[in-house]
Amino acid sequence: MRKFLFFLALLLLFCAPVALAETHSFSEGYFSIEVDNSDFDKVLTPYNLSANREWIESQGDDYDMTVASFQNEGILLKAYDLKNNRIFVVTALNNWDAQQYFDLNEQDDDMRKEFRQSHTNGTAYGVLGYSYSKAAWQKYSNDVLRFLHTAYTLRENGQISCTGYQRRTIRNGYTITLDMQVYGEKANSSDEKVLEEIMKSLRFTRILPMPDLPIKLNFTSAPPQETSEATFTVKGVSDKKANITATVMSFGSSTAQTYTDTASSSGSFSFKVTLPSQGVYAVTVTAEKEGCIAAQRMFSVTFQKGLLAVELDVVPGESLSDETIISGSTEKGATTQVSVTGPIDYTKTTTSQNFSFKIDTSAEGKYTILLKVTKKGMNERLFTFYATRSYTDTERSSRLKSEAKTYTYQNLSKAANKGKLVEQEGYVVEVTQNNAEWVVQFALEKSKENYKSICYVIFTEDPLVSPGDQGVLYGMASATYSVISEDGVKMYPRIEGYFIEKH
Repeated sequence: MRKFLFFLALLLLFCAPVALAETHSFSEGYFSIEVDNSDFDKVLTPYNLSANREWIESQGDDYDMTVASFQNEGILLKAYDLKNNRIFVVTALNNWDAQQYFDLNEQDDDMRKEFRQSHTNGTAYGVLGYSYSKAAWQKYSNDVLRFLHTAYTLRENGQISCTGYQRRTIRNGYTITLDMQVYGEKANSSDEKVLEEIMKSLRFTRILPMPDLPIKLNFTSAPPQETSEATFTVKGVSDKKANITATVMSFGSSTAQTYTDTASSSGSFSFKVTLPSQGVYAVTVTAEKEGCIAAQRMFSVTFQKGLLAVELDVVPGESLSDETIISGSTEKGATTQVSVTGPIDYTKTTTSQNFSFKIDTSAEGKYTILLKVTKKGMNERLFTFYATRSYTDTERSSRLKSEAKTYTYQNLSKAANKGKLVEQEGYVVEVTQNNAEWVVQFALEKSKENYKSICYVIFTEDPLVSPGDQGVLYGMASATYSVISEDGVKMYPRIEGYFIEKH
């Protein structure tokens, strides 16, 4: 009987269910992937959202908004790894890029380069808050072929939302993205490894033939936003032998001028435009070729004699990050100066026709950024930007910990150290609330039950500590705190508290 039970136990052991990777197939883009369920706490798809409504709401997410985000953002799968603070997301979008390229494997090197660079120069995804530090093509085996490998930081309302890695391509008329998002910390190689394992399982179930696509229309010298000269040159690249037409119409007139050119065998085109008088013009450039969908670009051109033309490519938004860039172009011989006032004050100047300023906006606070462009004999141009740099709680804590120093008890109250960031190990002795402030008696030493080297720490919010707690205090030295007692007035070190990290 004992031998029978032993063999039964072995049988149950080997017959126990084993967690296997689950295959998910998607009709959008015609591809499939395998996801190991043991790597994630929950895997959501558009088809199981209602069954997981309770779980979604337990994570603090609104169910209806989650359903809407799946529909609007083309989300096919969302897998949560709560332990490692990461979310794996698969999307497929029939967006403008997908319509323009349809299949990047069938496009030439120039088109693939254009798509790759649209990530690193911020033209495609910068408006959504993405900043890419890496974008490089990787070729996979079988029929998977090319995917763009990226590393990014995503900001929402100027604050870092997450960091992560993506695998992205355009195929079968969809922009397909596999995205590993990491929250609360910087994404690292272990996060990318999980993404890459899933990526290796990807297979296309069908490859659609290339349809007629919009004709290429890129500019190496586009119509200027502003000009002091009546004549300017428009240059660019289209499909070879394409017909290029530019229609120029004044906002104050119903008559139009037309300029035409035929793209060369290399696809290049060029023509000069002469504006009849000062004013604001609409310039429409159209590229056409049999078998292709016509492409069209519209520009607004302001012509004013004596105007110092300035075109801004990158300007500050209302919310700033550690580094802010202002870039653009102006006339040859012009002087461009940027002046910054706020938590960090300085001025930079250049005489380059194409200018780009990297501005240190790492300090928290409000900034005024003034851009001035001057040239002898022409009108001075001034551009003013008002913006704010705000830290997330994670950023503030990280910066504080890296900059704070530990002081002796005697040095904490010295005037020379007022305003210095401090990091002090100690004990919470007493917590009292005084109107909108919380006053914490914090001891740097303890001998048996006796507390020594008492500091008074002032918080503007509840520090969420109790007497007897031990931990590390982070704050700013603020001279002295006076306490009146029967023995008279006694002075203690005063600290403006940020938080106490309990042990």
